[in-house]
Amino acid sequence: MEVAAAGNQRSCIGVTDEGAMMMSSGKACANCGATANLLKCSRCHQAWFCSVSCQKQYWPFHKSVCRRNDFADALEGSEPKFASWMRKHGKIAVLKDDEVDRLERAGQACNGTTREEVMSSMYGRADPKPLPPSYTPEDLKKMKEKEEARLLESAKVATIEDKSWTSIRVDPDLGLDCGAYKWTQTQAQVLVYVKLPPQPFSRYSSFGKNSQVEVSLEPQKLRVTSKGQETIMSGTLYREIKCDESTWYVTDGILEICLLKRYRRGLAYQKGETNANTYWKSVFKEASQEETLCLRYPPSSYYDTEWKMEGGGGDHTTQGRRR
Repeated sequence: MEVAAAGNQRSCIGVTDEGAMMMSSGKACANCGATANLLKCSRCHQAWFCSVSCQKQYWPFHKSVCRRNDFADALEGSEPKFASWMRKHGKIAVLKDDEVDRLERAGQACNGTTREEVMSSMYGRADPKPLPPSYTPEDLKKMKEKEEARLLESAKVATIEDKSWTSIRVDPDLGLDCGAYKWTQTQAQVLVYVKLPPQPFSRYSSFGKNSQVEVSLEPQKLRVTSKGQETIMSGTLYREIKCDESTWYVTDGILEICLLKRYRRGLAYQKGETNANTYWKSVFKEASQEETLCLRYPPSSYYDTEWKMEGGGGDHTTQGRRR
């Protein structure tokens, strides 16, 4: 097959065939040569026959070049000259510019769909749309299972706990989403969020007096357990904290722990250290690599966080950037 221009910015796919050229040379019976009472082949509109008998006799020779031209048939009413030109020259398709580009890209590609595959899927029909993708029974089964799982997931009603947990955003330079818990930090505090196991309504109180969770805070240790003494999280903290000024509370099934850093900007640093040393890379010293920040130095955004504690409480005031 070849691509050729056909005027008026049309491109066509053509078939060069000696039989087609012979049929277009004149109006005469293709079998006996008679010129009277001719009838046109209803399929290709190119060959002429004087009778049904001649058409049947000549069919073994004519069938190799006889093909329906959907495009020419569709254009017959509005553009008969162009339809005749397509049949005369053996053109079987009209291509748009983007279709020509797609065909050329397929011909130049080193892998993927070949030019012949693209051509057979797009052309030779009055409506040249790509063929639908074909899938194996195994592919269809996997697609069905995936769609069913998606529908089940979308049908689930999000709980208050799920909404609260999703709303907690963590700056990737200041903390991490570790799956079981999330944490972030300022220059003064480390905030740890823990999604607690589902509990009946109102079994969690606001400040833990009658709640189903217990939090133990020590200068260098943190332990969170349920009332049944099941450990939710426990370990040695990355840096020392002031446990008497650290707080925790439960709301909407989320435990929030505010750890006040022992050494922090505006208060005091350990000997030989600077504000950069107050940056936590994890909550626990023994944290896994997935629960540890990979930054070598504190990011600039860390020095823009709150650092001044007013009135010994939890209000923070952002002071000017200073290291």
